[in-house]
Order: sequence, then C-alpha cells, then structure tokens
Amino acid sequence: MAKRLPTEFAIIMNLEKMMILQQSELEFVNQQNYFDENSPCHLYFVCKRPRLTINPDYFKINNKSVSIKIRVHYESEMKEHELKFYNNLGTTKAKLITKYPYGKFQIVTKDGVWCDAKVSPFIQHYDLKIDSEFLDMEVLYIGQSYGVDGARTAPDRLRNHSTLQGIYAEAISNNPDSEIWLALASFEQINMMVMHGNTKYTDDELEEDKKRQKLVNDKLNWEGINEQQKINFTEASLIRYFQPPYNKIYKDSFPSPAHKTYSECYELDINAVVIEMHTSEMINCRMFSETIAKSNSHHKRFLLNSVEERKSMFDFS
Repeated sequence: MAKRLPTEFAIIMNLEKMMILQQSELEFVNQQNYFDENSPCHLYFVCKRPRLTINPDYFKINNKSVSIKIRVHYESEMKEHELKFYNNLGTTKAKLITKYPYGKFQIVTKDGVWCDAKVSPFIQHYDLKIDSEFLDMEVLYIGQSYGVDGARTAPDRLRNHSTLQGIYAEAISNNPDSEIWLALASFEQINMMVMHGNTKYTDDELEEDKKRQKLVNDKLNWEGINEQQKINFTEASLIRYFQPPYNKIYKDSFPSPAHKTYSECYELDINAVVIEMHTSEMINCRMFSETIAKSNSHHKRFLLNSVEERKSMFDFS
C-alpha cells in the first residue's frame, strides 16, 4: 500500500531569465550583465527555426512609412511578409543596402545609417502585425555548463563546445532552410510544502514528521541544495519533458533513485520536482519539440517516488 506522509515537499524550478542569440554573439553576453551571480546562466537550449532574410529588391518609403519585405525559408517554399514602420527619418530619400545571403541589412540616408541590423533579431523585437509562428523555436538539445568551482557559465563553455559544434554542423547540413539559435537560461528555485489535514496519524508519526519538516526546511531554505545537483535535476527534467533528438541521457530514465547526480532530492525525501517556463515576455516566441506542442508556457511535474511507493499530495488530478 502506498504510504502517505503528513507533510510533502516539492521543488519548483521556474525560468527566471532567458536570452536568445547565435554562437558568434556569445563573447558579448557577459558585457550585457543580464545574467549575474544571483541568476547565473548554467543551462542552455540549442534550437532551430526557419531562416529569415530580407528581399533585396523591395523597399518603399513615403512621408508616413517605410516598408520592407522579409523572407521566411521553409523546406519546400519561401514566404514573404511586408513590414511597415513609421517614417521618422525626416526624409523620403533613403535606400536599402544588403548583400547575399541577405541576413543583414541597412537603411541609410544622406545623414547616415538609420538602421543596421540582422534580420532575425530585428524581427524578434519588432511588434509584428502578422502571424509570427516562424519565430517559434524547436528544441534540439539541452545542456548545462557548470565547472568544478561553479565558475563556468554557459556563455563561457559554449564558445568551444564539441556537442554544440556537432549539432551546428549536422543541423545546418540537414536543414539549410533553418537557423540554429541558442537560448541561455537561468532558473530560480521555489520551495513548496503541503500538509495533509484529513488523514489521521499516530503521535509517533506526527513527531517523526515534525523532525523531518525541520530538516528539510532548513536544507531547502537556509543551507540550500548543492548547486550542481540542482542544475542536474533541472536539466534532467527539461530533457525528459522536451525529448530533444540530440540528447541521450535522461530522455527515458528521469526520475530515478539510481542517478547519483541528483541523489540529494531522494536523501531529503523530496516527493516532486516541477519545471515551469513562461517565455513570451522574455524572448517573444514559443518553444516546442517533436513531442511537445508550441506554447509560451510549459509546466511539468515529476514525482520522484512511484505511485505504488507514495501517494502524492501534489497529484491534484
């Protein structure tokens, strides 16, 4: 019979910060101070989405607006979308400058450069009045970067990352219509405790649970779980959820007490690990995989103990 303790604990790993960029831009991440010691970047997603370029032959300008066309490259077709901007150049004498493969462009006037941008980041931050499904990112791989002393962050490690290099090479070869993107992430820990008031327990069981409460509370709220272990079970949860094609470990084996990399959860008798991701305000796109539908919000609970072993208070269904 499944046991049920008076008090259950869960750890929620909530997406706190996310930044998308390409590998060539990694050296500039630390200069932006987006990630810091309170929200370090130790996890990353390797993703793909359709290649975006600009139509070199389309540029319109009048007193009110400036118009360009972007091209979205798919496996069997290419679609174009016209974008209009308010003309604040103070002139109608401007021109579009771009070179093959048309992934970058400039809009210049006699007074200088009004816009100098890569197409994809430019569109990412533009308030589109069209269906922007092409900005959604398919997760190919999820990894971590945590050095022996915890000093190595994802931007540092990814500059010379063999797995990433392999994914880049294979993905670009297999998907010439796509671009490979990195989503750097920082997750914050939220502790959750639930007490069950309907079941009758003996005095000995309640006294034992009181000691357990103090132990787990002190560990979660004051001492803290080992940082490496926390990164490990967050990474494992994300891999199990998204099932990225380039990941092997954890796709079918998380959670398991046999994994020493997050054994502290079992030692503390934590009953559930939860991942939560809300990306719309951070990166203005949805994430998905071959098995997970496109969404701005992703939520998944993993019970560390089987239903046969423990009836969970977090199993709200």
